[in-house]
Parts: sequence; structure tokens; C-alpha cells
Amino acid sequence: MKKIVLAVLLTGASGLVASDSGFYVGADIGNTAFDMKTSVTVTGYGSASASSDDDGGSQTLKVGYYFDKNNRASAFFQNINVDNGDARTYGVGYDYLIGNNDFKPFVGLIVGSGSMESDDGSIDMTGVVYGAQVGLNYAFNENFSAEIGYRYLKSNMEDSTSGVVNVSGTNYAYDATIEVETLKNWFFGVNYKF
Repeated sequence: MKKIVLAVLLTGASGLVASDSGFYVGADIGNTAFDMKTSVTVTGYGSASASSDDDGGSQTLKVGYYFDKNNRASAFFQNINVDNGDARTYGVGYDYLIGNNDFKPFVGLIVGSGSMESDDGSIDMTGVVYGAQVGLNYAFNENFSAEIGYRYLKSNMEDSTSGVVNVSGTNYAYDATIEVETLKNWFFGVNYKF
């Protein structure tokens, strides 16, 4: 009898440990803002630079794995709606979920690639993105959870162009560079763990 009870307890305990780990899929929506810098050098006139920003709605899909109840990793793809163009990021991330409750704050690291292109083809840039995210995850049950958070990513995405501009009948050569310096993303998402 003791062997049967011990076998049942061990089987139940191993099932509890297994339920903490597993694959998951997730999706989130939010808003992503870009901080950009444009630098222009015109022969005969000198140089100038200006900062600008753009923002738009964003949609993210991710596939990941919970190693246990507090550690997870994922691969993601994010589409960002920008004025007169398209932008996207994709990469991998790691999150640490704090605590043992249904509500768990989390912190994470992200590294990947980003791209942005304008509808008219005048801008076409790619580069590395990296940064961190923080948020709060709520588990409805062992499969479904929802979360809200904020991602802050640095970027080295840039594009350069050169050409000639005519001012009062005189042609001047110019070089211009546009850089995406940061991406800031507020998001709300849901996850399903298998």
C-alpha cells in the first residue's frame, strides 16, 4: 500500500513540475514611437541636423518556451505602422518573471534586427536593435495569461543618400543620413502555454 501511495505522489509531483515548463505562443498590440536623427551636409553651405519622431500602432507575434515558472525565452516578429512606410523588428528575448503569484512583474532583455522603408523608396534601412522590457503578467490559469508592458530598444538602423540640389540656378552637392536611434513600445498581449 505504501508503494502505491508513494508512486501516486511521485507521479503527481512530476506532473506539477512539468506543467511549469512548456512551449507558448503570444500576441500583443500597442504603440511604437521612433526617435530619429537626420544630418545633411551641403557643399558650400555646411552641415545641419535635426531630430524628429514617428509613431504608430504595432502588432507582435511570438513563440517561446517556459523553462520553469519564472524563466522564459521567445522569438518574436513585430510589425509597426509608420507614416508613409513600413517598419518591423524581429529577434529573440529572455524574461524573468518575479514571484510565485498569479500577478508577476517581469524584466527582460531583447536583441534582434529592425528595418524601415518608405513607400516611395527614398528610405530603406536595416540594423541591429537591442534593449529591455518590463511589465506585469497575470495568469488566468495554467494555459492563458495576459500582460502589459513597455519595451525600450536602441538601434543602429540608418540610411544614407546623396545628390544635387539646385538653389537659384546653382547646383550644390549634398549628403544626407537618417538614423533611428530608439524605439519605445507600450503593449498589451495574451499568451497561451501548451
